[in-house]
Amino acid sequence: MTPLSVREFLELAGDHLWQSTLFAAAAALVAVALRRYGASLRFWVWLAASLKFFVPFAALVALGGYGSWRSVEVVPYRESPVLIETVGQPFSDDTVALGATGPRRPADPRLGRLPEALLAVWAIGTVVFLTRSLIQWRRVQRVAHGGSLLEEGREVRILRRLEVSGGWSTHPLPLVASDTSLEPGVFGILRPKLLWPRAISERLTDEQLEAVLAHELCHLRRRDNLAAVLHIAVQTVFWFHPLTWWIGARLIDERERACDEEVIRRGSERETYAESILKTCKFFVESPLPCVSGVTGSDLKKRIEDIMTKDSVSSVGTWNKALLTLAGVVAFITPVAVGALNPPAQTRELPAPATLPAFEAVSVRPNVSEGPGGRGGGAMRPQQYAVQNATLKVILRRAFGTAGNAPGNTNDLLDQQVAGGPEWVTTDKFDITASTTAATDPERMRLMVHRMLAERFQLKAHWEKREMPVYVMTMARPDGRPGPGMTLKSDAECEKDRAAGPPPMPEPGVPAPPPRCGAVQFGPGLLFAGGVPLDWFASTLSNVPVISGIDRPVINRTNLKGTFAFQLKFAAPLNPNPDPDRPQLMTAMQEQLGIRLESTRAPVDVLVIDSVAKPTPN
Repeated sequence: MTPLSVREFLELAGDHLWQSTLFAAAAALVAVALRRYGASLRFWVWLAASLKFFVPFAALVALGGYGSWRSVEVVPYRESPVLIETVGQPFSDDTVALGATGPRRPADPRLGRLPEALLAVWAIGTVVFLTRSLIQWRRVQRVAHGGSLLEEGREVRILRRLEVSGGWSTHPLPLVASDTSLEPGVFGILRPKLLWPRAISERLTDEQLEAVLAHELCHLRRRDNLAAVLHIAVQTVFWFHPLTWWIGARLIDERERACDEEVIRRGSERETYAESILKTCKFFVESPLPCVSGVTGSDLKKRIEDIMTKDSVSSVGTWNKALLTLAGVVAFITPVAVGALNPPAQTRELPAPATLPAFEAVSVRPNVSEGPGGRGGGAMRPQQYAVQNATLKVILRRAFGTAGNAPGNTNDLLDQQVAGGPEWVTTDKFDITASTTAATDPERMRLMVHRMLAERFQLKAHWEKREMPVYVMTMARPDGRPGPGMTLKSDAECEKDRAAGPPPMPEPGVPAPPPRCGAVQFGPGLLFAGGVPLDWFASTLSNVPVISGIDRPVINRTNLKGTFAFQLKFAAPLNPNPDPDRPQLMTAMQEQLGIRLESTRAPVDVLVIDSVAKPTPN
């Protein structure tokens, strides 16, 4: 897997932020629908919206893809992208998933260094907000370390009585008194302690002290400090997103209301509880850290109104609980299911250039002639490789043709089987001459071309399985038998043909003899085979689009073994005066060969260019 560029990282981040924003909007709608119920339930909805910022849907999609039960086989054809891909990933041109690789598109030169600048601003902001949180934490920590542990007094007696009644007597909460002006608050996560200003005891009655202490024990039971730390982490990383700050305010508001409801439910007098909050706010200041759960947070006026007037909150019924649980499960399962239905691309790296054979002499020059480049991707002779007026993409299609097909198949890759790379790969033309003194077979020659491309063009690429439109060859007849125009050739007949050698050239005006076993002849509206496997036939159809009119890969799934001879006659697709007596190619294949072509999608080998550079002429 090749590393992500800054631009691609920002695209993934944009997709993630958009998805998290949509999730938060959905959470807001749920919170509004739950306004008649307890604040604790709405708190968990907002906390889920916060933590979603740390859970990219792409990671869940990748999780589902790696655990996919679906094998990489022919799949139903789909012309348009799935809605979830279009809406969920508006910043990426390609479907993105962690662990999957795609074409590396060059950065837009108009952007200049903007992606790097944005990344630098984000990093600086993250460091600033992290430093700010650490300074505030140290400030409160000094207060906690500078205080004294209270082991007796009316505050301690009331606290211990509340712990016994609430079932917390096995883990008594330490009460640390200090001379600070900070309000009472629970500090710490693993070993929490209650920071208690000494002056507050002089200003509150026993009933008011009990209400304040009950409020703080409620924060402890709910583990509000841990939830606050998690959201601080979200705010630190996504400090630039206003929604994270708004969610933070909602979390503080709902946690204070949840504790208010709990204190009232446990029997505290409303007026006494409201007075204790007001006195605390009058003489003490709120903690600078949200992860120090106090008593004075949120909208104080609205809280006092609710404490004095709100009789009760509706309980969440069984059906409502089930629906909320189902919504949470669906939010998690949906991207996992998408990944399971769309497994990550299967990739394989190219061999290291140093492990490949090399040419003894190589000359590469740009071709500046007008007009389109040549269609040939290079002639491979026993001691020489020569390219004239060809683009790099055409060269790659010829050089890597064998790698994406069956062993021994020397057909070029199709145009759509080479992806990625800058624009000049398909526009700039080159002349290449490479030679070696030793006679070289075509397969070894291709490996030498691979090394030359890696060294002179700095080519880095990998193979990847990608779903794309294809034609699948299947048997047209229910009984699976071939048509009248196709006959099976025995091994003995093929051996006899090979022993006879190539047929002699016919005299002018004399029809050419039929091809021998292992050969294919084609022309406008004609395709003759002397005896070839049907895999060869499938490759021939896709590699001679001028003859067949087929511009996509053809996959053989006829399950017919052996070599077959046939004569296929059809209406030439590019002939301005087609023979009216000849059927179209697909109809001719069904009638004459008993083979049907079906349009579908299937995984196809694609050569993906990761990086490439223009060579220095020599």
